[in-house]
Amino acid sequence: MNKNEIISVADLVKKSAQKFGGKTFLKEFVKGEVSEKTFGEFYTDVRKLYGYIKDKYGGEKQVHTAVIGPSSYGWLVSWFGTVCGGSTAVPLDAQLSCEDICELLVRSDTDIFCYDPRYEKMIPAVKANCPNVKEYISFAELSELLEKNVPTDFPGVPADRLAAIVYTSGTTGKSKGVMLLNSNYIDNAMCQDNESTPDDTVLSVLPIHHIYCFTCDILLSLRYGSTLCFNDSMMHIPQNLKRFAPTIMLIVPMIAETIYKQIKAAAAARLEVPVAMIAQSVFGGRLKTIYSGGAYLRPELQKAYIEMGFNMAQGYGMTECSPRISTADPADKECAGDVGVIVNGCTVKTVDGEILVKSPSVMAGYYKDETETAEALTPDGWLRTGDLGYVDEKNRVFITGRKKNLIILSNGENVSPEELENKFAEYDVVGDVLVYSEDSVITAEFFPAAEAAKNLSAAEIEEKLLEAVDSVNKTVTSAKAIRRVLMRDSEFEKTTSKKIKRSQSVQGRRIR
Repeated sequence: MNKNEIISVADLVKKSAQKFGGKTFLKEFVKGEVSEKTFGEFYTDVRKLYGYIKDKYGGEKQVHTAVIGPSSYGWLVSWFGTVCGGSTAVPLDAQLSCEDICELLVRSDTDIFCYDPRYEKMIPAVKANCPNVKEYISFAELSELLEKNVPTDFPGVPADRLAAIVYTSGTTGKSKGVMLLNSNYIDNAMCQDNESTPDDTVLSVLPIHHIYCFTCDILLSLRYGSTLCFNDSMMHIPQNLKRFAPTIMLIVPMIAETIYKQIKAAAAARLEVPVAMIAQSVFGGRLKTIYSGGAYLRPELQKAYIEMGFNMAQGYGMTECSPRISTADPADKECAGDVGVIVNGCTVKTVDGEILVKSPSVMAGYYKDETETAEALTPDGWLRTGDLGYVDEKNRVFITGRKKNLIILSNGENVSPEELENKFAEYDVVGDVLVYSEDSVITAEFFPAAEAAKNLSAAEIEEKLLEAVDSVNKTVTSAKAIRRVLMRDSEFEKTTSKKIKRSQSVQGRRIR
């Protein structure tokens, strides 16, 4: 595929159909059987939805279409049918409450609301609270709608046309609407080469509204002609690994940790079978490459996957950068704790320890929020990531924490809570941990892992947590050591992407 001929998402969809037409683009498990769509069929259906929107709203009007639900063909057609016609999609988090959905539909100036049938019960409330929404389309009605419309050729969509408003799910503050242009998506999908082939099968397990999943699973499948398979539930990952036998997977460290524990347990029960053979069986028998992103990946865990025979690479990015800033070569066996090498076309620098990025992938700003936009983007176009870190001589990026979370001690020394929190990832007794300063004392608040809580008494859990703290304290200077330890009986409040909200009140009881 000639990258120079692709300036918009519409170009990517059209070129993929021309090159891979009759090849299977998507597989999904629906109503007890696998449903398939080719690249050509997808192109046709996207043009049909565009034709419907054009006839109803006029070819010149840029409508805003909100899309919500788990990964599905209906979700894809709704998003691409909007964007390929030059309008704007608003992908919403499937875990949002009705109140939050209504708030974002109003803030995003949504005209059309496309939704999975499971949201049907919410629609009366949405209609009552969102007078700006003109039309509601259930994915269950989409097939009938498409049958009644003819494919309409895409208009020439300019590179600087707003493709999507993607709302962040930050751990502090109100979600912001990241404005991503067609050029942002295309640059990020094209910034690396030789990442996949038409022979590859990608199992998509992450939420589809996340930019990491959307760019690296969906757009890259369109670019390379890979077959995309949707996982229908986090609970069904083991079944879908066997059903679809992927060669490539994008995951987050939490999934990597969970599957690794399952492999270790299976290996302990079958000592006569090589661990690599068990691991390959768990992943469906064909898996070659695993990409990890979204959170800290322990170098020890990455090394364990490599030793089991997989290529495993870690990347770094953010919604505001569409998302890739750096990515590792999957064939690189060195586990240095970095988050990959800066991608092509992207420039990274640090100012006062904060990572700043300039790239054609960087957003246009936050929707209707000039104040937040001015804080995120410098006048000369650098994106302030809010992440602390550095770049080494090999162009590898290392993240040490978040600028806004930095603890400044009375002696002037800076402590990154994330740096300390990440050190507990290897301890099975730790479910979640939050490090903060309380009365100028570095404090760690723990919620034990479910397995530990099931098999140990409260006193034993406390003992193991304190042992973990003592071990971590030996790896840092005295000034950075954790002096106060708390244990919670209830889980931390989290975002829908399972990140701990740092602004919540202390609920743990002190055990040191």
